[in-house]
Amino acid sequence: MRDAWKYTGPIFDAHTHIGSIENTSRMIAIEEEYGVIKQVGIVHDEEGFKQAKERFPGRFVYAKYLSLSDIAQYNVEPIIDEISKLLDNGFSIAKTWFGPRWRDYVDNVPSDFRINHPKLDLFYQALVDNDIPLIVHISDPDTYYANQYKDSEKYGLKDEHLQELEDVLSRYRKLRVQIPHFGAQPEIHRLPALSRWLDKYPNVVVDTASSRWMARELSKEVKKAREFMIKYSDRVLFGTDVVSNRGQGNYFSGRYLAQRILWETDERDTPLPIPDADTVNTGGTFINGLDLPLDVLRKLYWENANRLYFR
Repeated sequence: MRDAWKYTGPIFDAHTHIGSIENTSRMIAIEEEYGVIKQVGIVHDEEGFKQAKERFPGRFVYAKYLSLSDIAQYNVEPIIDEISKLLDNGFSIAKTWFGPRWRDYVDNVPSDFRINHPKLDLFYQALVDNDIPLIVHISDPDTYYANQYKDSEKYGLKDEHLQELEDVLSRYRKLRVQIPHFGAQPEIHRLPALSRWLDKYPNVVVDTASSRWMARELSKEVKKAREFMIKYSDRVLFGTDVVSNRGQGNYFSGRYLAQRILWETDERDTPLPIPDADTVNTGGTFINGLDLPLDVLRKLYWENANRLYFR
């Protein structure tokens, strides 16, 4: 832990995953060392959810993981019913995950499945009608498509996945959407497309999870990345994607440390403090800090998420 940071205020982590109360408590203890006092908690354990509400009142905005298999099989009726009860059940946000690997976990997927299929219209409309924001993961790093998703017949192509999501955004302008991982487009060559999304869809925000992906890609061209962050300073939420039941202390602290170096400092070629499997055989990942202005850091770390989720 460093002695001092450029930004000294509170931090809202808008993308975390919580399980048992023991693991969640351990995670929080480390987060607080880095200034985190509020967070979005994507729930993976019902008992842990109940206990977290009692033990940590006011800390979490809870996100409900909607059934992947029901959505993938266009079985929208139970999902719509669940959405109608989210607020009463203590949730404020819905979460769904369609990173390409989802096809490894769901059987009997219709051959025509896509997230912009008309059979899912009632699902998206239910979110709008109940004023429930949606966190939707739709794509992964370019490196994954090159290495892990070579079977495009099974996993599809990144540009196709992004186009499906954009079609949903264009049809549901009142749906509040948080797209993780910088809209799955932190690669420098993709920033113009992400800029177009943010210009065209005012209902969309992106978060900065995951730390290694952000550090790896945005460090490649500091000037372009810094200009993007300043221009869209109202539309980016700080997030780490940490999962409470994974790893030891460095799993958490390394992710916070990496992003704080990236956003706050002007350091050059600082080794990423966590493993990066995507670069382990090509020399590793190094952070080049963007040294963002204090007013941008304040929005990134705190103001944007509070504005969206504590209305």
